[in-house]
Amino acid sequence: MINVGSHVSSFRYSEVYKIVYPRRHEGIYKNRGDNPWVSIRIRQGVGRDPSKWFSNQLRVIAEVSRRYGDGRAMLGTRGDIEIFKVDFRLFDEVVARLREVGLDPRDSCGNSVRNPIPCTSQFCPYAHINAEALSTFIGDYFRYRSEYEYPSLPHRIKISVSACERACAVPVAQDIGIVAKPNGKFDVYLGGGIGEHAFSAKLAFTDVDAEDLLPICIGVAEVFRRSGERRGFKWVVKLRGLDKVKEEVMAIAREVKPKLPKPPDLSPRFIKSRIAVIKYPTGWVSADELVQLADVADKYGFGYVLLFNNQSVYIPIRENVDRIAELGNYEIRDPGPIYPEGPITVACLGNELCPPGLIDTTGLGRKIHVHLSKLNEPIRVSVSGCTHDCAMTWVSDIGLEPFGSKTRILITVGGSPTALGIVIGTVDPGDAELAVQVLLDMYRKSGIHGVRDFVTKVGVDTVRNELAKYVPSFKPPDKDISIVFGPD
Repeated sequence: MINVGSHVSSFRYSEVYKIVYPRRHEGIYKNRGDNPWVSIRIRQGVGRDPSKWFSNQLRVIAEVSRRYGDGRAMLGTRGDIEIFKVDFRLFDEVVARLREVGLDPRDSCGNSVRNPIPCTSQFCPYAHINAEALSTFIGDYFRYRSEYEYPSLPHRIKISVSACERACAVPVAQDIGIVAKPNGKFDVYLGGGIGEHAFSAKLAFTDVDAEDLLPICIGVAEVFRRSGERRGFKWVVKLRGLDKVKEEVMAIAREVKPKLPKPPDLSPRFIKSRIAVIKYPTGWVSADELVQLADVADKYGFGYVLLFNNQSVYIPIRENVDRIAELGNYEIRDPGPIYPEGPITVACLGNELCPPGLIDTTGLGRKIHVHLSKLNEPIRVSVSGCTHDCAMTWVSDIGLEPFGSKTRILITVGGSPTALGIVIGTVDPGDAELAVQVLLDMYRKSGIHGVRDFVTKVGVDTVRNELAKYVPSFKPPDKDISIVFGPD
């Protein structure tokens, strides 16, 4: 076996990147620097609930992280798990080991239809459908359809499935957002996207039958493929207009529908057990912690954990469990929706390992979480290292994201699963922690519950004035921000 740590300096970033880039859709990314390292983003294989991770799978991820990587993993914001510093020459060997337990990185990266993310429908009494079953059905169709894989698609496509109108799977930020209704039908949103040029998804189709959802998703993928728009599907909707896109999507949907499989039974599958919630601020877990989670799931639960979009771990537990001795930081809650959540601080890789990363998201996120924990409110703060916005800052209560390629940090406030955040202004990276402190202090003193309500009732100008008073580098939005960012 290749010694992963040998001759690290002999590898040039550009040379490794040229080898890795064509295989992105297989779940591989080049890590930062002149080295042979890549990260592998892991998701469930075909026929498996994308949010459910079995204890034997967690143990295998821990095993490969120790043996091939740096002994760490990151919980993603699409229900995935990523390992790092794997020698790119060992990628196929690692993937073979993962597939032995039903895991497969394929289509977790690159220009493909990504892992459709469900909400927490299986332990939420408000759910109208089994969101996990629908996510699995749609995801499985696209998984091995070559016409929708890299390099055929000009960019990625993201899909989410929410089991009720609370929309905990964040449809507003997806290329395709599916929301179940009480009448057994669905609303479908199109053209959402966060990061640079953030656009709120638009309601495109109402009262859609379940059997029409997959045809619509295929219609979107095909319209997007034909467009060649490399900036993403949101730009197809933006430039062509929603009505034109709807017309093109439905024409394809009607054509392909007779050839497609029918969706499975989508009746709600409600698990009445309570849930142990373990939060991992900034998303990092060690291999030992993954094994610990597996042990807890076996001892107190049903042999699996659940991952969604917030870097927390959910473990359904047996009725007689009141305390989990192995865990120090957890809460046991009754079944219910994922939102409101918190306090939680979500972060992407940042500049430690991710090539586009501009700031230390882990360091900043952990500092912020100290202040957030003292408040003990259901608030989500997200920190992204670049305008790809993998931490989903635009749909968080407080979001921090580098302003374009510059060293300024954009602050958004009041984001939620159904609304993008409000642009407050920018600060220097060194003042980002202080800016969040000021915002949290204002929120605490206001006595208002909910950050969106807070910024609406207090007023955006008041928030900006307070930041300008206490944060030296704060600047309110100018025309440059409206050009680079801004909900549509």
